[in-house]
Amino acid sequence: GKDRATEAVGSIGKLIRDSAATIDENVGKQYGDYARGAADAVDGFATKLDAKDVDALAEDARQFVRKSPAVAIGAAAAVGFVLARLFRSGGKDA
Repeated sequence: GKDRATEAVGSIGKLIRDSAATIDENVGKQYGDYARGAADAVDGFATKLDAKDVDALAEDARQFVRKSPAVAIGAAAAVGFVLARLFRSGGKDA
């Protein structure tokens, strides 16, 4: 399960990074930079997920949000944007 979660998180990071240019065009470069920062954070999380146990990961996530709330909010927004795009495109293919 952990390996699949690591792979999924890595895929989300790639999707966020790939979406950064679209975000630049649609809402501005500053928000695209937030998306790139979020992608970096997600990639870092994927690496940690692969290396640590679940309890240590939960504590790391709490510490990250406390230290970098703006990046955490940006990451959440970027993930939401990417998931919305995935769900919309999935509905069109069905």
